[in-house]
Amino acid sequence: MITVEQATEYVAQYASPNVPQSVPLEDALNQFLAEDIFSDLDVPSNDQSLVDGYAVRAADFSQRVHREKGVACSVQLEVVEEVTAGNVPAFRVESGRAVRVMTGVRVPDGADAVVMVEESSWQQEAGLPLGVAHFNTCEVVAGQNIMPRATSVRYGQLVLSCGKRIRPAEIAVLAQVGRTDVRVFRRPRVAVLPTGNELIDGGFVPGPGKIRNTNGPMLAACGKQLDADVLDLGIGRDEPEQLRNLIERGLSADVLVLSGGVSAGTLDLVPAVLEELKVRQVFHKVNMKPGKPLWFGVGNGNKDNANNDDRSTLVFGLPGNPVSSFVCFHLFVRPAIRRLSGQAAGEVGVPKCSALLAQPFEVAADRTTYHPARIDWSETGPTLTPVLWHGSGDSRGLVDANALAIFPEGTGYYEAGQRIFCHPLD
Repeated sequence: MITVEQATEYVAQYASPNVPQSVPLEDALNQFLAEDIFSDLDVPSNDQSLVDGYAVRAADFSQRVHREKGVACSVQLEVVEEVTAGNVPAFRVESGRAVRVMTGVRVPDGADAVVMVEESSWQQEAGLPLGVAHFNTCEVVAGQNIMPRATSVRYGQLVLSCGKRIRPAEIAVLAQVGRTDVRVFRRPRVAVLPTGNELIDGGFVPGPGKIRNTNGPMLAACGKQLDADVLDLGIGRDEPEQLRNLIERGLSADVLVLSGGVSAGTLDLVPAVLEELKVRQVFHKVNMKPGKPLWFGVGNGNKDNANNDDRSTLVFGLPGNPVSSFVCFHLFVRPAIRRLSGQAAGEVGVPKCSALLAQPFEVAADRTTYHPARIDWSETGPTLTPVLWHGSGDSRGLVDANALAIFPEGTGYYEAGQRIFCHPLD
């Protein structure tokens, strides 16, 4: 039996990014970049006004301050042009003149500051078509309310790195640098197969010896939450031929996630069927609670000729109890899917943090225990509260949890305020 750390390393060895493919920008959301993105222009492309106001020469104001020191300041400038969004200035700003500008337009030549419209008033005067702007401030300095050219992005600058997840903000940057399509790592295909003669579909009332299938919907949701394409294989019965057919279908995916049938019971047929289908076992059983019976292996059924991709299928045999399945998915399957997605290497591991225990807690286990818990954040830092949990069959306990508290092997009494490591789930 291996440790959680060893199991994690084994899985990482076999999980590598899927082949890249080019997709339209509108289809790239939540996928991971398979290329570095460089800017094809300066942003902004010219000195740009940050406000609605008047483009002026700061010297026109500083000279007035010098001449009338101690006197209420009032500057009057002739307005020679108004520049609205989508247009460019036609006039140069000379001393004694100003140009009315809108937010985002190019600052006219000759101007080195923009005064907000709220700090001015306008007056029509004979012989001056655009009138005169009166300013009630002389506190104007060069560069005021101007974003210089290339402040945000320089031509040729790396703006997004390979492995970066594409969120709405990244979509904006990609559009800004002129990308209408982008290379991303192909979304992982994840097949889900809960097994067991005791399982029935959720729409039926369980009879004697039967339970509703909860692992199938839960594991499918876990895959969809990672933006994987999920194939629901239905329910696998404890019958070798039917199980073999379903597993064979699942081996066409990047990841096959089974639940149940991996322990040592009479009808735990999954390992034998996997071996028959040439799926090579990498490890079986991990020193953890819940989740000890975890099985992991590698098959050769995944072929994607359309994308010139011929690679192994990662096969996870999760325990049948729902919390065991959930914990194993979180610790092992989730990082594997992230690696296949092309997520940057430093971000694929399971997040780990520490928090202060909110109340005393006692646990006794012969293996490292991952106990559902609630982590709360405050100004003084995170606190952790283990939730009421009745064991690996108690999926209700997961509803109140947003973390897994990690309690090392052995009997332990933990005082309130003691620092505990945990894995956030959100």
